[in-house]
Amino acid sequence: MRQVLEAFLEELRSGRRAVLATIVRATGSTPRTVGARMLVRADGSSFGTIGGGAFEAMVAADAVELLGSEDPGPAVKKYTFTEHGEDALGMACGGTAEVLLEAAGRGVRLVIFGAGHVGLALARLARTVGFAPELVDDRPEFCEVARGAALGPVWACDAAYEAGLPALDPACYVAVVTRCHRTDRLALKRVLGQPLRYVGLIGSRRKKAVIFAELAQVDGVSPAELARVHCPIGLPIGGETPEEIAVSIVAQLLQIKWGQVAH
Repeated sequence: MRQVLEAFLEELRSGRRAVLATIVRATGSTPRTVGARMLVRADGSSFGTIGGGAFEAMVAADAVELLGSEDPGPAVKKYTFTEHGEDALGMACGGTAEVLLEAAGRGVRLVIFGAGHVGLALARLARTVGFAPELVDDRPEFCEVARGAALGPVWACDAAYEAGLPALDPACYVAVVTRCHRTDRLALKRVLGQPLRYVGLIGSRRKKAVIFAELAQVDGVSPAELARVHCPIGLPIGGETPEEIAVSIVAQLLQIKWGQVAH
């Protein structure tokens, strides 16, 4: 049990979100008793055990769903070890278990590709409204400046945007605001195909057409995946400074967060 708690704390120290699942009530025949704990990470992997099998898989799925919600407060879920009926797990043990799911960690992750002026302005503003920014760049000097700004984790990737990238989870928001066409395309290529909450790309409509054509024809990205990208990024409020662009992007992020748009 102590190892599970230590692993949970390590996830939080590393800036990741996770769920601590604890059996708080058990009646009848159940695989584990009250007090059994399991850590569930944002990617669905787990540490420790509360009983294994279909029960544990269902708890892990519920934990990941909780992490993906806008307000992941504590929740108690009931699981029934029978083959039929409400909350049934398809098992023949006959007992029931109630599991407390406690989510913890930083706010909603916003992974920003590009640690230039726009990326830093976006990270600063996004933090004030509950997002937890992470900055990614392939230029060491820009990564150093970003670290000095202390806005969140900074990831120094390679020039091909293949190594040094953060792992993403379905609750992530991603903003691609790198310095040029080439790096924008590389960053998009790495994130598309993953079940993310939001993906936005900075640039004009012409830039969008060029990059999307390359991603489709050269990289084999499907039209459905490209359709998920918000480009031009942000709401059309006008303004050209990094701070003004950041306002337009954050406004769109909040629209998505609070369900004000369908896409």
